[in-house]
Amino acid sequence: MYVEQRQYTFHPGKMPLWMDAYQNLGGPASARHMGPSLGFFQVEVGTINRVVFFRGWDDIDTREAGLVAREADPDWQAFRKRSAEAGALAWQEVKFLKTLPFSPITQAMGFQFRREIGGTGMFVDHRTYDFHPGKMAGWLEAYEKYGLPVQKRMLGQLLLFAVTEIGPINQVVFMWAYEGFGDRDRRRTAMMSDPGWAEFGKAIAPLGALKQQTVMEMKPTAFSPVK
Repeated sequence: MYVEQRQYTFHPGKMPLWMDAYQNLGGPASARHMGPSLGFFQVEVGTINRVVFFRGWDDIDTREAGLVAREADPDWQAFRKRSAEAGALAWQEVKFLKTLPFSPITQAMGFQFRREIGGTGMFVDHRTYDFHPGKMAGWLEAYEKYGLPVQKRMLGQLLLFAVTEIGPINQVVFMWAYEGFGDRDRRRTAMMSDPGWAEFGKAIAPLGALKQQTVMEMKPTAFSPVK
């Protein structure tokens, strides 16, 4: 399965114009012709004036046909016109990710989000880990064996775990959902003192695998299927 991750950054004050056009025109057109949406989020902490959204593909070859069909859709044409007139976009990035077997999402067809966390709010911890070449596989093996069981027991709801296929390689992207910042802090503080997490730390220390870690905190938009 492929996951298409898009990050769009806007000129200050112009994001609401683009969001309104996407919610009413671009999003419905995409839903008709493209793979299913796996979530649409606004960055709360990190680079602000940014949205991050995901689309799933079981057969990546169908993407091209979907793009062609969407371009001919009147709603998409109207969206493109309104977006251009707004002059909102400052920067765009696209990555193709491949989900790992222990990711909660491994198939795009029939995707339906089931909320497992309590409360009514949601903050999403979006993490990007960059690895030194040749070191990522060893870290993933240790994570699946030692780290993941602890995190599934102690953290919020795992939404996605994937590696970059096209874009910056040697990179892992994953997301955990929490009820709020306080819920996140309490859970992560408890995890850091768990003996199982210490075992994970011992397993990865000799690898020297990690080069950089980047974290964003995001909130789902009103029209996100994950919220």
